[in-house]
Amino acid sequence: MAIRKQSILIIAAVIVAVALATIPKTDAVGNEYVDSAFKRALVSFALARGLNGVISVAQGTEIAIQPAGVGVNFAPGEILDPVNDLVERFSWIMLLASSSLGVQKVLLSMSAWQGLLVAVMVIALLLIFAHIFLQRDRWQGRIHKVLGRLFVLLLILRFVMPGIAIANHWVYTTFLKQDYIEASAELEVAKNEIGAINEEVVAERDTERNGLIDKAKDWYQQIRTGVDIEERLEQYGKAAERISENSIRLIVVFLMQTLVFPLIFLLLVIWWGRTIIGR
Repeated sequence: MAIRKQSILIIAAVIVAVALATIPKTDAVGNEYVDSAFKRALVSFALARGLNGVISVAQGTEIAIQPAGVGVNFAPGEILDPVNDLVERFSWIMLLASSSLGVQKVLLSMSAWQGLLVAVMVIALLLIFAHIFLQRDRWQGRIHKVLGRLFVLLLILRFVMPGIAIANHWVYTTFLKQDYIEASAELEVAKNEIGAINEEVVAERDTERNGLIDKAKDWYQQIRTGVDIEERLEQYGKAAERISENSIRLIVVFLMQTLVFPLIFLLLVIWWGRTIIGR
């Protein structure tokens, strides 16, 4: 019994597809990429909460200075009020990004489910059997088509999540990695700067002195603090600008990686699957 050339090609393709479906390397690579993205999201979430903490401290501090008997109250946190809401939203987006990547990990585990692998192998055997022994049967066209569509559907379920994870990692390393590194570093610098200023302000506010010499030192310190107000406001302003710009950059990175590109890849896979199955 001669087998047609087309059937031989289909059988070879089915065997290759089954071999790829049963190789655990694909799942290991996909899980590794999702794990690295998950860790980045958690680090960014922790950074967002750290920023929120130093901003809250800055908003709660106030220093009163009285050079030459003139009282001035300096509330350093006021200049950070405009970015406080942005940091809150940034932290929520990082939490959602972490949750999205957690869902991807679950879906990756489901795509490697043994029951799915068994179904792929069973349908593959039936499809090979049909192309070998049902070449002249009157039902051959319908049976081949049904088994072929079912096999393609199972392959999509098997490979869609590892494929999305691998493609998403490629997009990150090619287009988003530099933005992530630079924005994270800038936000870390801004957090440390605000924290350092907060410590200075709190130390000056909480210092208690007694005696004439200490009072003279205190008076000199108040004058110096008054001179430094403008510089500190400028430092807070630069930190606020840095936080605004780089928070948005990180938001874009994680929205692209956890929402936009996975959806694009999924839609492409669905379109391709419908095209193949619909033939």
